[in-house]
Amino acid sequence: MKLEKVEEENEVLTVKLEESNEAVANSLRRAMMARVPTLAVKHIDVVKNGSGLFDEMLANRIGQVPWTIPKKFDEEDELHIALKKEGPTSVTGQDLQSENEEAEAVHDALIVELKEDQEVELEAKAVLGTGKDHAKHQGGTVGYEQLDDDEFEFRIESTSGYSNEELLEQAIHTVRNELEAAEDSAQEL
Repeated sequence: MKLEKVEEENEVLTVKLEESNEAVANSLRRAMMARVPTLAVKHIDVVKNGSGLFDEMLANRIGQVPWTIPKKFDEEDELHIALKKEGPTSVTGQDLQSENEEAEAVHDALIVELKEDQEVELEAKAVLGTGKDHAKHQGGTVGYEQLDDDEFEFRIESTSGYSNEELLEQAIHTVRNELEAAEDSAQEL
């Protein structure tokens, strides 16, 4: 099996997988989308919301902001996040402050537009999860095309805290770990 980078353009990585089959290609695609752990907000306490959005809509927008994963961050860990802004201003993902310097919002997506005399203050907790559990934890948008009997071309666009290449590497690592666990279980039969 061979992987070769074709190009990366407009934040989409194109990779060619050779000497493989559709089962492996689909397993990699599904791992990138649903089995690679990502960091996203799980719980929000709104202290003050004077914006034009309902608390639920504000929470939904903040929940969709992807975060980089700090080193030594485990499944049981929580990342504490805070936001306090007064208008007039545009509140974006970059305005979310984390207690951990290694964790930062990946995109500068608009969360809410604050007018004069409006303000937002909240605290949130982010956790690791997978796309299998919730769409906000999906690693990216991934598709592939079969070029030949044993050749596939992937298009990978990370929507998480990983670069496109890191997402692919994490998917390979995830699939490898799952296969090793299956092998260990088979030996116990």
